[in-house]
Amino acid sequence: MQNVTDTRQKLLEVNYFLEQMKNTQSSRDAFKYNLSAFLSAARSVTFVMQSEFRRVSGFNDWYSQKQVETEGDDLMKFLKDKRNITVKQEPVRPRALVSVTNNEPPIIINDHMSFVIKRASGTVERSESIPPRPQPQPKAQAQTTVEWLWYFVELPDKDVVSVCAEHVTKLESLVTECESRFHN
Repeated sequence: MQNVTDTRQKLLEVNYFLEQMKNTQSSRDAFKYNLSAFLSAARSVTFVMQSEFRRVSGFNDWYSQKQVETEGDDLMKFLKDKRNITVKQEPVRPRALVSVTNNEPPIIINDHMSFVIKRASGTVERSESIPPRPQPQPKAQAQTTVEWLWYFVELPDKDVVSVCAEHVTKLESLVTECESRFHN
């Protein structure tokens, strides 16, 4: 079995922080910290790759071509820019969308209702009482579901975890190709 490359180790770190983001979506601070770590680790995959393989014949030409190809990738550029901002200027600040669903039947607070209609003189015109409605039987077990999704303001149509997972797929492809060509 061949050794795991340093580049692959860095990619495993990226995957670790992606999993941490998935597991901490309901914790604002933990999610932001894991996202920041993800952005840094993801950016360093290619730095480690260059350091590890730059002396291998053919790598520099291959890598130069890959750089040209990825320059046109808006998502890769976006995440690189996000990493630069969070490392050099300010913390990353995604926006949360929280959805809460509950399958419990409505609860009737009053068991009956009465109303009285009075004239301006104070005399009662009409008085009625509405009998209590039978309360629906609860289902087997009521559940409340809370789902947190985070979004970059600049990418409102894709949640952060999906964006990062897509990026990991691209990095995985790049690392796999690099290792297959230049790792003994």
